[in-house]
Amino acid sequence: MSGIRSAPVDPSVIAVCRARLSGHPVEGFLLGGGTYPAQVMFVGEAPGATEIQEGRPFSGQAGEELDGYLQRLGLTRDEVYITSVIRSRPYKEKPLTRASGETVISRSNRTPTKTEILAHAPILDEEIRWVQPQIIVPMGNTALHRLIGSHETITSLHGKLIEGPVQQAADPAMPDKGYIFSREIYQIFPLFHPAAILYNRKLTDIVMSDLDHLSQILRRNS
Repeated sequence: MSGIRSAPVDPSVIAVCRARLSGHPVEGFLLGGGTYPAQVMFVGEAPGATEIQEGRPFSGQAGEELDGYLQRLGLTRDEVYITSVIRSRPYKEKPLTRASGETVISRSNRTPTKTEILAHAPILDEEIRWVQPQIIVPMGNTALHRLIGSHETITSLHGKLIEGPVQQAADPAMPDKGYIFSREIYQIFPLFHPAAILYNRKLTDIVMSDLDHLSQILRRNS
């Protein structure tokens, strides 16, 4: 996977975005990776514990499912760009009592809040500018809502090609300003998040059908 690299997001932008989440229950930091420019950009929710430890987007169980997506499309990680709406791992803590009677604090993944997503919005905005994707593939509701707003769901839009602007930070220096829509028009193709298949194998046939549709679109665009 020698072709995998992260888009050169301005270090000052990264520093500001990370500082905004100081005190929030998030840990680590990991940029997206792949190639740029790229025909396809996959956008997930957030890195998990495995991704933060290994320093590679989608490297856990969901990553294995994503590799299956790419195989169905006839693509490799070298040929696409993979990122997410927030670049740190959001977690929640709960006490866990071991068999020995010892109580430890366990951390598990959680969905990032709207505040956390907006805090890291300028990073995704810069990645999109560098990658210049022909098609953006939001995987799951978190990514879909970050890009087009929260008026639709993956259940209603999966497997459908949408053309339109995407949301971006209205003022990268002032996150409380919210979002505006880009002047650029993109092709957007929502998919179920790979983790969704892990929890509901009944989605497999639906996702494979959606991927076949996406493959047709990519061949038509190439």
